[in-house]
Amino acid sequence: MAPEPTVGAWLREVAAELAGLGAAVRRDEPDAVHKARTMTRRLRAVLAVVPGEQAQRARAELKRYGTVLGEARDLEVRAELAAGLLVELGDDDETDAARERLVAGIRTAHAEAHGRVVDYLDGRGYARLLELLEEATAGGDGVDELAVEHEARKHARAMRYLAEALGDAETAATGAALQDAFGARRDYELLARSLDGDTEEPLVRLRHAARVRAQQRTPH
Repeated sequence: MAPEPTVGAWLREVAAELAGLGAAVRRDEPDAVHKARTMTRRLRAVLAVVPGEQAQRARAELKRYGTVLGEARDLEVRAELAAGLLVELGDDDETDAARERLVAGIRTAHAEAHGRVVDYLDGRGYARLLELLEEATAGGDGVDELAVEHEARKHARAMRYLAEALGDAETAATGAALQDAFGARRDYELLARSLDGDTEEPLVRLRHAARVRAQQRTPH
């Protein structure tokens, strides 16, 4: 039987993917900057539940890397969107002139932003980031799944409240459903753990039922 996945194993896998993207990011290959930026966010989110100073230092360095990646990515997307909309508006002299001014200007800014990404990769920060990730991800092996559930519930709750503030009822309902599901799973698992060690048959059955509910994606 394959071993149960751990938070540490997940972190090491994503950290390895991030490190493996370095060369592609440097060459500005299609989607490389976007993928790397996404991985910095994924790692930061999960490292939040890993105890220790190394995890927090890794999160801080991931934020710095993600910031320079984000500047380049945002300009890349802006240029693509502007070019697409100008095509929709039609081809004429005025549109061509607008494209030249707008799209060319954004792409120049993107090239400068990508240069800052390369500077980061060449600097001490990136090398230190890889070292910190190697040290911090090991701490994920001992993370209790309830800590992950609790962190996920907090983000779902924030999603709900922010959507409510924007008047987006559908997204708020999704956030509320996620909040309830994560909370229920955590509560069932806590109930099951409180019964660990009990040998009376009714309590054994109760513990088993609670653990089954805790392992369901959407507990009743």
